[in-house]
Amino acid sequence: MSKCLYKNKWINLYKSARGFIYAQRRTVNSTATLLYAKHGKDYRFLLRYQPLPELKLSPKLRLKWTTLYPCCVTGSLEQNETPQENVIKEVFEETNYIIKKQNIMAGAINAATTQMNEAVFTFVVDITNAKQAKKHQGDGSLFENISQNHWVTHKKLRQILSGSDEIYLSSLASAYILFSIKILKK
Repeated sequence: MSKCLYKNKWINLYKSARGFIYAQRRTVNSTATLLYAKHGKDYRFLLRYQPLPELKLSPKLRLKWTTLYPCCVTGSLEQNETPQENVIKEVFEETNYIIKKQNIMAGAINAATTQMNEAVFTFVVDITNAKQAKKHQGDGSLFENISQNHWVTHKKLRQILSGSDEIYLSSLASAYILFSIKILKK
């Protein structure tokens, strides 16, 4: 049985009976959505560059929390919200694109890590003909205010995922694999 050490609106911190300390988000499960648009015979991808916790990878390589990492559009599932409803909401909040369930082309469920009980619902969404609202949505948080969206080519996305260019959120690789299996293989 775990003991709750700290709890606030967003996160709980627990200590297991054997002394292992772990964090759990309030809503536990999340979504990760890779957005793409057809571009001639190829594809372009809208990546969300957002801050992550500070990483110290070696004495020489230390990345600050203000370093922006390429990611999918992500969001935490609220109580009584389906993963598809969350995707529609988060895509709108973070990119201003207005999508419907028909835009969701593929989905899968992944474990976030062995250290948390979080399921990540991974989606691939076609925004080729989606409309974009003119007014920025967002949730008003500093986190979202410093995040940026950038279109990248298919070649650039593969370069990012090769690990030779930059660090990325692992759900981006999961979403790209789903894209490769469900969209490219058609």
